[in-house]
Amino acid sequence: MRNTRRALWLLRKRHFRALLRRLRRWLWYDGVAFGLAYDPRVTVTARIPRTPVEVRPIRSDEAAVFTALPPGGTPRVEALTRASARHLLESGLTTCYVGVTEEGPVYMQFLVTADQNKRLAEVYGGLFPPLADDEGLLEFAFTLQQHRTRPVMPTVLLRLIEIAREKGLRRVVMYVHADSPTLIRFYLRVGFVPFAVRVERSRLLRRRLQFRPLTPDAIGGLAEPGDINALAESLSRFAAS
Repeated sequence: MRNTRRALWLLRKRHFRALLRRLRRWLWYDGVAFGLAYDPRVTVTARIPRTPVEVRPIRSDEAAVFTALPPGGTPRVEALTRASARHLLESGLTTCYVGVTEEGPVYMQFLVTADQNKRLAEVYGGLFPPLADDEGLLEFAFTLQQHRTRPVMPTVLLRLIEIAREKGLRRVVMYVHADSPTLIRFYLRVGFVPFAVRVERSRLLRRRLQFRPLTPDAIGGLAEPGDINALAESLSRFAAS
């Protein structure tokens, strides 16, 4: 049902290329993501670029900033991201935070906690394992296109780690797709540690998920972005065996 609503919304907005890309993923998709974890009780010591940003829970009147689409013309990736943002903001997940500059909200991300496990399972269909009571999930980092040259994401990430600590959490986790090696390297530099690999396969609207434990040094020592992709392919073949 959730997929149908997103598809109909894209259709109404006449974003046909974005809709076609989404349909292809539902019909046939192979993906690998690395689970990364951080202990928010540990202060981040890495030198991370920052920008003046206020981080706070999103207000209901700010959702349209991240979900509104003009009638056609938007790049398909942007259209899909905004469709997903709309779905998540209407899903019942209640811990979406925004990064606010002098120009208003420019970034959104969820910090999901264990009290939302039931809703998390309903929204994502098992894409994430249930959270422990002292665990949080960082999910769906989205910077508005015109602000992506500024270091908004790193600033908000550091603040969300602080918020996790203030909530008494002992671990925050995220899943980063293997085809984003630059992003993986950034999180490793912050201090996130690999702990799992998730292999996802979709065939004709049916999805299969596998989770395998990952040693902390499995990707931390890789020298080239291509090495991460090679490791992902190897893990994918291993999980399928």
